[in-house]
Amino acid sequence: MADARMEEYIIGPVFNLDFFYSPLEEKGSKIELLGIDWRFESSLDGFVRLPAEQQLALNDKQCIPEYTVCGHNSSTMRESLLDGAFELAEMFVKAAEKHFAPGMIGPFCLQTCVDKDLRFFIYDVAPRIGGGTNVHMSVGHPYANSLWRQNVSTGRRLAMEVRRAIEQDRVAEIVT
Repeated sequence: MADARMEEYIIGPVFNLDFFYSPLEEKGSKIELLGIDWRFESSLDGFVRLPAEQQLALNDKQCIPEYTVCGHNSSTMRESLLDGAFELAEMFVKAAEKHFAPGMIGPFCLQTCVDKDLRFFIYDVAPRIGGGTNVHMSVGHPYANSLWRQNVSTGRRLAMEVRRAIEQDRVAEIVT
């Protein structure tokens, strides 16, 4: 029991918030929301589409859903939630700076759930390119496309940052 932990299950949609932190930015925000994705999980997604009576009738091997990620899809979020998404990103960047110098550089993903009261809950952090960003490769992320006025995937945004660092002779600021 000493190693036991309690977790809360949040009932609500799952959003992977794909951000980018630029230490080179001097005029605007250093934090950009590139895009949002959500994921498909093996057996869970089919399981939740069954009526409760059928879920209860499943055999022993089928009654516990599996959560293996098997795909992603692009998403957007209602505008009133975007401020909260940015607040989460700002807190994460500050914590990373405080505990892991020099802090966050480049892409990161906050994996969240949103409850019925529209509150965010972070259940995982990927301090790297998020696993779902591949759905944006050829078309770019919706929010990044709006910001940069061209198709911008996470890979393209990284390339833009490297080019900018080279042009400004600031490469040391984007590598550790």
